[in-house]
Formats: sequence, C-alpha cells, structure tokens
Amino acid sequence: AIINGIKSIADAVKDIANSVKEAFTSTVDWADELDSLSTQTGISSTELQKLQYMAGLVDVDVSTVTGSMRKLTKSMDSASSGSGASYEAFQKLGVSVKDANGELKSSYDVFYEVIDALGQIQNPTERDAQAMEIFGKSAQELNPMIEKGSTVLKEFGKEAEESGYVLDDQALKGLTDVADAFDRVQNAGDSAM
Repeated sequence: AIINGIKSIADAVKDIANSVKEAFTSTVDWADELDSLSTQTGISSTELQKLQYMAGLVDVDVSTVTGSMRKLTKSMDSASSGSGASYEAFQKLGVSVKDANGELKSSYDVFYEVIDALGQIQNPTERDAQAMEIFGKSAQELNPMIEKGSTVLKEFGKEAEESGYVLDDQALKGLTDVADAFDRVQNAGDSAM
C-alpha cells in the first residue's frame, strides 16, 4: 500500500511537471508569435496584447483584427492620393487618413476612428459595404467591435493592462529569447541527424 501510494505521488508530480512544461512552452510560443506579428503589422506588442484581450471579449478572432488592420493600412495608402474607392470610403465616413502635417496617421488610431464612424451607420448593409471597402472581405466579422465602439474597446485595453494580461517589453524579450534558444537547439539536433 505504501509503495502504491509513493507511485501515485510520483505520478502526480510527473503530471504536474508535464503540465508546467506544456504551459511554459505554450507561453514561449505565444510570445514568439506575438513578436513576429508585431514586426509584420507594425503594431506594438503592447497594443497587440490589448487587441488579443478585447478580441476575446467580443468574440472576434485576433487574426481577423490584424488582417483587417493590414487591409486598413493598404486602404489608407490608396486614399492618401486623394482619389479612388478607398479615398471615397474614408470621405463618406468623415475620417481623414492624414494628420495636420500631411503624413499618414497611425493605422491603430485610424482603426478606432473608422470603427466609430461605421457604428454611426444605421443601415447594416451600407455599414458592411463601407467596412468592406476599408477593411476587406473579413469586415463583417468586425461587427461586434463596431457595435461596442472605440470607447468600450479602449476600456478593454486598459482593463488588460490593469489585470496584468499585458506583458511588458522586457518580459516578452525574455520569452522570445527562450523561443530562439529552443529553435537553435532544435536546429542543431536536426543537423546532427
């Protein structure tokens, strides 16, 4: 009975260790993906974490949000010429893509301006048409965010920071360094075979 009890305790400790290992590996992978996504989109890792948090609360996949923001950036660039379909879409919404100096605004800031402007359109079909012109084909998936509006979404971002959901740059750097070390070990193992 004592031996069986010791085996049960050993098995439980082993299960806990495996769970901790899986959680740590998952966190390292998440940080590495976040770092890559930040580089690809030009959105800071802090803002991406806030987007992940708020997207989860309104049931919108964060990849939909980041994909829409990529399309938004492209639409902003097209609209900056002062003509074309993108320009007209921003004009209809009353959203300027340029700042007072004539430079393109932050896509993150314009995202919220567009969300609020779309939220003012009562006709769902018209709203979706305008959203698709700016955000692309996944625009309809942003409707839960449009319905909430930027004030609520920014509050979710603030909540993410206050709750500790958002890791600072130093913590993320540590995790991405670990991910890079894992990759190096795996690459060394692959080349040895």
